[in-house]
Amino acid sequence: MSSWQTFNNADWTFSERSGNLIGHGGGIGDYAASYAVDTSLGRKHDDRVLPMLNGRVSAQIRLSSGTGTGAGLVCRADLGWTFVAFHTISANPTEPTALARFSVFQEGVLVPVAELPEPITLGRGYNHFSLEFYSGRMRGEIRTEEQKYELLATCPHVPFPGHVGLVKFYGAGLVAKSVTAEETLMPFVTSAERERTRGRQDFAYDVFLCHATPDKPEVQQLAERLGKDGIRCWLDSGEVQFGDRITQRIQEGLRQSRYLLPCVSPRFPDSVWAQSEYAAVLNAQHSGDSSRKVIPLMLADAKVEHIPDLLVDVRRVNTTNQVEFEEFIAFLQSQ
Repeated sequence: MSSWQTFNNADWTFSERSGNLIGHGGGIGDYAASYAVDTSLGRKHDDRVLPMLNGRVSAQIRLSSGTGTGAGLVCRADLGWTFVAFHTISANPTEPTALARFSVFQEGVLVPVAELPEPITLGRGYNHFSLEFYSGRMRGEIRTEEQKYELLATCPHVPFPGHVGLVKFYGAGLVAKSVTAEETLMPFVTSAERERTRGRQDFAYDVFLCHATPDKPEVQQLAERLGKDGIRCWLDSGEVQFGDRITQRIQEGLRQSRYLLPCVSPRFPDSVWAQSEYAAVLNAQHSGDSSRKVIPLMLADAKVEHIPDLLVDVRRVNTTNQVEFEEFIAFLQSQ
């Protein structure tokens, strides 16, 4: 079944066509538990995928057997029923709510470690689950269409590298898609830590997205991706309104942004507007003003020859390299 390794094989189906993993209920033991790990996710080394000690896993999960049943993500999972889980569990069988928990499964026993104080309400469709783990720190997040929930915990119970994947309890049925994971080399930043850091900043925006007009659809998707991670973006389509003086609004955006990101593509060298935007900040940087910096952002079809000459030796970010892009987001969050 692809690269997924499941426990209670009859409880899981992998769709080669859609890439979705489907849980059918079932499960074993007092918790009717069942889990699955993807052995292809993690750091590649010598044609092998190494288990992760520190990292992040996320997935879109839709519960098909009621919002109160238990399902979620696992990390540091071995192949013998030991793992750390960030999951939902039934709050009340008569209510359409759930509790979000961190739990450890060892030697057939599920031990709760931390629980979100208030019940959560999952959407009827897909809900975004993510789990970050670094040393003994854990951060779980669930995003619905209506709300975001965050749970933090210290969980040193399973201090060894392991696999990541999905878990379900009490006969839950689920469909999971867009499962991603990567190993991380630096501690994650919580929402509260990010807000405290921002309180010390003098900038209204974290980044100014400088781009050629034909690249706007791709840049808008990048802005949405950054926004979901709490990065404040200045993008002309959202900041310049009808009747505004365009040059004035751009100048205000440049002054109020900590980093300017030239979105490099084959179209970028022909954009006069884009050249003038990054040149203003680059000139100030070369004159000794280090309060703002220019960081080239390579779009999907960008090549080295498309980078402006003055930016060739500047460390850049490749948007198609997921690990590098996540590290860049962590860098922005820590500033």
